[in-house]
Amino acid sequence: MQQNRQYSDMSKKELVIEVEHLHNSLWNILKYVDNGGTDIDVVKAEVYDGIYESRI
Repeated sequence: MQQNRQYSDMSKKELVIEVEHLHNSLWNILKYVDNGGTDIDVVKAEVYDGIYESRI
């Protein structure tokens, strides 16, 4: 990775954790939509939760 990239200073373990949190958020959004969910605020909340959790 290039030194100027956002994730270049993260270890492989940290990157895996980051990806797992974001994957879980995307999976939850897809399940919500597949079950007929249409409230954009629910989707936004899940996105923000995923971003927050991945940065802890």
